[in-house]
Parts: sequence; C-alpha cells; structure tokens
Amino acid sequence: MAVVGTMAALVLGLMINTSSTSFNSRSEAVESLAVGVLKLNRALIRYGPDASSIRETLQKYTKAKIDELSHSTQRSDVGLPTLQVLETINDQILALEPSDDRQRNIQGRARELAYSMADARWILVSKSVSAVPFAFLTLLILWLSFLFASFGLFAPRNATVIVALFLCAFAISGGIFMILELGSPARGLIRPSVAPMYTALSEITKTTD
Repeated sequence: MAVVGTMAALVLGLMINTSSTSFNSRSEAVESLAVGVLKLNRALIRYGPDASSIRETLQKYTKAKIDELSHSTQRSDVGLPTLQVLETINDQILALEPSDDRQRNIQGRARELAYSMADARWILVSKSVSAVPFAFLTLLILWLSFLFASFGLFAPRNATVIVALFLCAFAISGGIFMILELGSPARGLIRPSVAPMYTALSEITKTTD
C-alpha cells in the first residue's frame, strides 16, 4: 500500500500540473485575444474614417466572442459564427485602399493583429478539450480506493476513525474535482475570466460612440 500511495501521489501531482497548464493556457489566450482587439481598434482609428465599418464589425465580433466564452463549449464546437465574423474583419482589412505609405503601414499592422487574434482563437479551441486522460483518472481512482480500503481494514470501528476517513476521502475527491474542472476550462463551473474581453468591448464602444 505504501507503493500504491506513492504512485497515486505522483499521478495526482502530474494530473494537477497538466490541468493547471491547460487552464493557464486558455486564460492567456483570452488575454491575448483581448489585447489584439484593443490594438486592432487603435490601428483602425489611426487609419481614418475608411476603417469605421471594420471597427463596427470588430465590436460585433467582441460581443459575440464574450457570449461564446461565457457559456460552456462542447467538444465539437469550434465557434464557427465568431470565426466567420473574424474572417470578415480580415477580408475588410485586405479590401482597404491606402492612399499613402502611412495608411499602407497601418493596413499591414492591422493584418498582423487580425492574424494574431486568429492564432489566439485556435488556442482557445484546442484547449476546450479535456486535458485529463480518462485512463489516468480511472487508474488513480482505483489506486485510491485500494488505499482507503487498506486504511480501514484493521482500524477500530469508532466515530473518530469514520470521521477521519470521511474527511480524507472528501479532501481527495475535492482535488480530483479541481483536476476535472481545470482540465476542461471551456466547460464546468471554473472557467477563465472574460473580464479582459469586457474591457476591450468597453474601449471599442467608447471610441465608436
């Protein structure tokens, strides 16, 4: 049981690290997308009135993306509605007709920002799938079941032992729950904050109005 306990602890630590990495990656992708929206909005403002329609589309995209990130995402959902809006923004940027070198430079910068937003979006899609291998989870639960069974095998049957085992099992169950939540950041109760996107939307709304 000492060997089983050691192996369970190692696997538990590995799964916590994997889940935390997946959650942090999705959080960073949300922040990167929000920064891209802000930078693109400022670039379009500097371009001039010809880019006003693109800024309106960008505002529409930001609202749709906030709604998408605020709800649970299924495994097969790649966010096609928001993807189409993002592709429309890219097409509108390409359709701009700069009249001087300054506008050409801003147009090139806007294209780079649109591509970076697309990259952040695909990271969000890739991190919407659970990062916890089902086989590892099943094996871990099996080991922990054996371990707790061994604890109570020769323990005296009294309230203290029962309460102690219950509290330990509750603590381990809470850890597994956190692993599942962090490992599936697009679903469940714990999801990355969309506050950066709200900040970006507020900035776009102020500059558009």
